[in-house]
Amino acid sequence: MLPLAVSISHIYAQKQDNIWVLGYNYEPLTPEAEGINFVFNDSMQIVNTPRNMTFFGTTSSMCDSNGSLIIYSNGCFIEKPNGNNVENSEGLNPGLLYNIWCANSKGYALENSMVVLQDPGNPELFHFFHIPSVAPSFLKDVLHTVVDISANNGTGTAFVKNEAFVSDTIHYHGIHAVRHANGRDWWVVAAKKFSNRYYFIQLTPEGIKTQYQEIGSVDTGVVYGGQIVFSPDGSKLARFDSQDDLKVFDFDRCTGTLSNPVHVKLQNMADIERFAGLAWSADSRYLYASENRRLLQYDTYATDMGSSMQVVAIADPPVCFLSGSIGTMELGPDGMIYCRPYNGQKCLHRMKHPERAGTACAFEQNHYQLDYPIDGLPHFPNFRLGPIDGSPCDTLGLDNHPLANWRYDRTPGLGVDFTSVSWYNPTDWLWDFGDPASGGANSSTEKHPAHTYPAPGPYEVCLTVSNQYGSDTKCKTVWVGTTSSLSPTPSDGEGVILWPNPTTGMVYWSGVPEGEPVTVRVVDALGRLRLERHTTEHQADLSALEDGLYFVALLGREGQAFGAKAVVLAKK
Repeated sequence: MLPLAVSISHIYAQKQDNIWVLGYNYEPLTPEAEGINFVFNDSMQIVNTPRNMTFFGTTSSMCDSNGSLIIYSNGCFIEKPNGNNVENSEGLNPGLLYNIWCANSKGYALENSMVVLQDPGNPELFHFFHIPSVAPSFLKDVLHTVVDISANNGTGTAFVKNEAFVSDTIHYHGIHAVRHANGRDWWVVAAKKFSNRYYFIQLTPEGIKTQYQEIGSVDTGVVYGGQIVFSPDGSKLARFDSQDDLKVFDFDRCTGTLSNPVHVKLQNMADIERFAGLAWSADSRYLYASENRRLLQYDTYATDMGSSMQVVAIADPPVCFLSGSIGTMELGPDGMIYCRPYNGQKCLHRMKHPERAGTACAFEQNHYQLDYPIDGLPHFPNFRLGPIDGSPCDTLGLDNHPLANWRYDRTPGLGVDFTSVSWYNPTDWLWDFGDPASGGANSSTEKHPAHTYPAPGPYEVCLTVSNQYGSDTKCKTVWVGTTSSLSPTPSDGEGVILWPNPTTGMVYWSGVPEGEPVTVRVVDALGRLRLERHTTEHQADLSALEDGLYFVALLGREGQAFGAKAVVLAKK
């Protein structure tokens, strides 16, 4: 049994999904493949950080409210960022798959099979819900493991392990979680194979309760593949695989019950496909289903959702080895959807604007070409979901205080598209584009506006989001159409420009081909490597470093030098 809660955790922690821990342990790959992190700050950065844990499909992690990694697992055991194994965590998911992979230090080979949640009452406790595969294509039970990260002199201990809260066959869609309507507790869902039964596990400060419901059509049960995903606002639950197609339900976050089932059948040859993926846009409107070769978009606001289907992408021929596929998907905290081709690949797809209809969603195949392959994506709940204000479950006095966040994309010329990725139910948006000379055009109340600037240079842009409970503002510098007269002199004769200098944290560059992978290597005045980032963006965030003089080098795919510059970091 779990101990009684001793405190109330703050529901508005912001960055629990800030770091995605990835890898691919499969011979003859090098150990560096096990140190891949996707770090989401102002832009997604790919970081190589050596660690002991290896991965082969299953990955689950948790950060603190500031975005620093706390704990993670590969489905075999649990580790903390200092490289120490959590005591008593070995032997997760016992059975055939564990014996094949974990005993050989590979990592558990089952995607969408694990989520980790912080205890609603005790912030030192972390709950891992996970599904074992006890035979090929046979998932059995939803298991529960609890870690106290403060125990064992701070290295942590698993004082509950492999406790079965659901004892039944489980569909290969895996599990997912969503915040309870009271804004504190959690629901975890898993579906029974060859059935229309759905299990819901409720995590509360007082303990855990389990319930089930039978609703909708019976699944035939694919061999493997598919995903089950709550919408970011928690109002819907969706499932997809290429054999049983798409199912969408309304979900009551108070009672943990489904209603209004919609089953969208696909009349094509997709039933032969064994893999499938599913993801929502951040505004919970558009639903994306991948069936290996095609990527489908559905408008869940449409009266007839099935007739709203659009094919927004067809898989390209392989760029990386065997990468000509569209597979598992995950919505990032930046509002973009990230998609992994099947098998361990060095490529990663990206959807830039999931909130837009049709091909305007901008699905970019093989956008990232990585140094090392990855296999598996994490399956995070929406940590920035608050209570349903005024609902029968709104009994804790918690309110949705809005949290501002946004990103931007430069368009040809001096134009910039802005995308709000704000949370906790904002109802009003107010943009200040930092261009007062433009008069009334300097502001906008649109959620996702665009602005054209009069001249190249830096502009301080602010977004303020509001609702009945308050407001929040986020400001940052946007660089527009920079010319050499506004930037440092190109270095190494390659025509690459790196700016600004001094910087308060963000550095930008031009002169590198669009989409070309860049390794950003930062060395301090003593010659010590302080930071390394892999990205296809034209920017990097150095704000994690202390003030000082640094040497910043931009390296290409084969290690060639695009450019280098001494940069002074002087944060505000």
